[in-house]
Amino acid sequence: MVPAHELVGAGPDVVLVPGTFSDRRAWQRLVGGLSREFRCLLLDPRGTGATPDPGTPFTPDDLVDDVLAAMDAAGLRRAHLVGHSLGAAVAGLAAARHPARVDRAVLVGPAFGPDPYVDAVLDHWEALARSDVPDRALHLGLVLPAFGRDAFARLVPAVLHDMDRRPPARKTILRYVDCDRAQDLRPAVARLDAPLMVVAGTDDALTGPAHARALAGAVPGARLELIPDCGHTPQVERPAELARAIVPFLRR
Repeated sequence: MVPAHELVGAGPDVVLVPGTFSDRRAWQRLVGGLSREFRCLLLDPRGTGATPDPGTPFTPDDLVDDVLAAMDAAGLRRAHLVGHSLGAAVAGLAAARHPARVDRAVLVGPAFGPDPYVDAVLDHWEALARSDVPDRALHLGLVLPAFGRDAFARLVPAVLHDMDRRPPARKTILRYVDCDRAQDLRPAVARLDAPLMVVAGTDDALTGPAHARALAGAVPGARLELIPDCGHTPQVERPAELARAIVPFLRR
C-alpha cells in the first residue's frame, strides 16, 4: 500500500509519521518550523485522511512497509524519521529493519513495551468502538489520554469538531487498537544504531517520561528530551518547544 502523501519544504529529507487514528494534519503546527530547513514527507497512514482502510488487520511492521512505500513513491532513498506514539514505534522499527533508509530517528511519546495502563486505555477504546454510544462520546474517549490538562481547553474542542465532521470508521478504530496492542520496541533496540532522540511531555499520562527514559536508556548514545507542561502530543500542544528540541539534532 502507498499512503497518500505530500512533500513540503526544501533541504534534507524528514518523514513525519503520525500516531494512532491520526493523519498528516497532526503535524500542521510543527511543519512550518521544520520545512524552512528540511523537505518534509507528510503521509496519511492506512484508514486515515486520504488513504483508504484496506479492510484487513495490520501490524506496526505493515505500517513500516507503508512508510517505505511512500518514501519510494516520493523519491526518498534515505531520510530522517520523526514518529509520534504508534508512529514512533513505526519509526523505530523502520530504523532497526532498514538502517540504509534511515539517517536519524526522533521518537515522540513512544511506548517501549507492554504497560498495564496503556492496555487499559486500549481496552476502553475497544469497548467504546464496539458499543452504541454516540460518535461524540466515542471521539471524546479516544482523545482524553492524548492531551495534557493545560492543553485540553485550548485544543481539544477543535480536535473533536474535526473528528465529528470526519468520523473515523469504527472498524478502522478496532484495527488500530489491535495494531497498538502489537507494538513493542524492546526486541528492536539491539538493531537500532541510527542516532536516536526520544521525546516526551512531562505531563504525558499515556506513555510519558517512564517509557521515554526506558527506551533512551536501552539505546547507547540516545538523547532524551522532556518537554515541560506537555501531555502526550507535543507536536500539537508545544510545537515550538518540540521544534527547538529536534531541529538541532536533525541538523547534525
